Amino acid sequence: MLSRRTSSRTRKSRERMLRLRVNSPRIVFLDCLKVCSRLMKLGIAILVMVGVGIGLGYGWQKVFVENEEFEIADVKILTTEGENARFLSHDRFVSKTGINLEKTIFAIDTEELQASIEALPEIKTAKVSRRLPGVLKIEVEERSPVAWVACRSLKIRERDPASGLLVDEDGIIFRCDSGELSEIGEKLPVVLVESAQRRQIEEGRLIEHEGLKYALELVKRATEKFQGPERPARVMVKDEIMLEMKTVNGILATFSYYDQERQINNLVKLVSHADLQGKSLAKVNLIPRRFVPIHYR
Repeated sequence: MLSRRTSSRTRKSRERMLRLRVNSPRIVFLDCLKVCSRLMKLGIAILVMVGVGIGLGYGWQKVFVENEEFEIADVKILTTEGENARFLSHDRFVSKTGINLEKTIFAIDTEELQASIEALPEIKTAKVSRRLPGVLKIEVEERSPVAWVACRSLKIRERDPASGLLVDEDGIIFRCDSGELSEIGEKLPVVLVESAQRRQIEEGRLIEHEGLKYALELVKRATEKFQGPERPARVMVKDEIMLEMKTVNGILATFSYYDQERQINNLVKLVSHADLQGKSLAKVNLIPRRFVPIHYR
């Protein structure tokens, strides 16, 4: 029994001594020193990285952004095929983007500039890049207008260079917003509808009016077939199935929405036949497959 008490007392004493050693002020102090040392090293590392970042930023600013050697000397505006852009002239580019040509090419935010160019109605996509020592290269994919869009109920006037609407080969409507577009537009036909809803003819969107879609298709087909005075000047939506095309030389031709290729080919034959006879077509209804009614001048 005595031996057991002694053994138990000894174990308790050792445990107490062990706890005292672990929780002693000296050990706590040393642990604090270790933590402070680690924090100090981390702080120094952060300060070094911040200093390096500031130094690099300052170096970039001085060596590139403010270096006169990289001032903008030229702006090349090209299509994606490498040709000069048709509609985005140098003056229009400067006025619409607000670019400061006295800056260096590295002072220009290329992403912001690209967004400004793509906001122009005649531009599909744009890409801006730098060429040393002082060239900004602008590559654009331009819309190719094929006709004017007009609607009397919506007060969209035809061939209006100030507020008129053009439509490209994909059926996207966009504003005639430049002198270059107006100049091209002088030779373009008009697709016209008397009445439509606003949502069917909206800038920056596809044509939603069913009749105008077929009118645009007819314009594209007829323009491919006729390059001279028989090319279309206007295609009007008459009703839910008929279109009326007036050519530059005054021929009035009635088409249906459907089977346009056959009707165009018949018009080609009729024009050729009239020329051989020394006559001029005045009016023709191309919808019937046989016994097509024809009027001559």
